Amino acid sequence: MNESYYMEVTKKSYSSSANLGPGYDILSLGHKAFFDSVTVKHNNSNGVKIISNSTPEEPDKNTAGLSILKIMEDKGIKTGLDITIKKGVPIGLGLGSSGASSSAAVRSVNELLDLGMGKDEMVYYSMYGEIAACGSAHPDNVSSGIYGGLTLISSTSPVKVKKIDINYNFNLVLVIPDISMKNKTRYARSIVPQSIKMEEHIVHTSRISTMLYGFMKGDRDAIREGMNDDIVERSREAMFPFYRDIKEKVINRNAVSACISGAGPTMLIFADDKTRKDEMLGDIKNVMGSYNTDYSIRETGILEGLDDQ
Repeated sequence: MNESYYMEVTKKSYSSSANLGPGYDILSLGHKAFFDSVTVKHNNSNGVKIISNSTPEEPDKNTAGLSILKIMEDKGIKTGLDITIKKGVPIGLGLGSSGASSSAAVRSVNELLDLGMGKDEMVYYSMYGEIAACGSAHPDNVSSGIYGGLTLISSTSPVKVKKIDINYNFNLVLVIPDISMKNKTRYARSIVPQSIKMEEHIVHTSRISTMLYGFMKGDRDAIREGMNDDIVERSREAMFPFYRDIKEKVINRNAVSACISGAGPTMLIFADDKTRKDEMLGDIKNVMGSYNTDYSIRETGILEGLDDQ
């Protein structure tokens, strides 16, 4: 390991929406709605120090810190590092907040210490930090934080990521409910069914294949047909009772499709020039009002790459 001439490095990682309906734990879409900025620099100690006003400052309880500790342990690195986290991705809303911090930190350390890690290796260390957030190391959101765009996890041991080309011009509309749930991600993962029937597996496999075909071929109807999930999203309906109403309404206004973003509560809507956007936003207002739930709307686009961020 050759220590870099850099004294500090800052990297950004952006918000993301995992799962995309049937793609539980294997798909994620990076977008430009929000971003975290993480600066890593040398200090005069032999430890890791977290500097943040909104995330835990104990390194082993912080997603960025835990990822860096794992890198240092595996690679025998003995140096002191300050990790300054500036949060921009909202916490606990299904927008990949924990993954944004860890992936930005891993990319920063990789450059600062000239480690030469490839992208899949950086995904591996970034996902390790997710243990601090929800108790399990899952690579979907962090893959967007390393690759950008639409990513597919083809293997977790070893970690292998495929970036999927999107050949359709979308606008992304995030509906962000103003609700907070303690340990939301941990709970949302705990209620997912541990087994399904073969008939359900066949339908699910068909849907995810159809959806990916639609993204790659620019087939609007295939995306809409495929972006449906009666397993994971259905198991979480009690957490977000407004979701089915919202999805029905936006489809009626000719949105391409909609899904829960990650573990929710944010909903991700795919819109295009055929979508009756003003009517759709009016319907969303009415539905959320009927559930007495405040919310915000964030319109954004797909984040294609991160090499220069």
